[in-house]
Amino acid sequence: MYDAANVVNCKLYKSIAAALLFAVVLGPIGLLYSSFLGGVVMIILGFIVVCAKYPVPIILVWLISCIWSVGAANRYNRKLVKSLLQQ
Repeated sequence: MYDAANVVNCKLYKSIAAALLFAVVLGPIGLLYSSFLGGVVMIILGFIVVCAKYPVPIILVWLISCIWSVGAANRYNRKLVKSLLQQ
């Protein structure tokens, strides 16, 4: 069978380009690719801002989602590399 020493962590990297593309096209919904909790927070915040009908905060929510998405994907990849190097 399989020996515990031969088991390899096979988590996949999250593409930073895909994270940015999803966030640019889908806004807070695209953030779900990088960070589920961040996506939920920004969807709720976006819903509140859209209900207020102010155009500038809507654009800010979209931009914050893009920045958060790239940062979350980058942070996930760094954690993954760190965990692989510790094995």
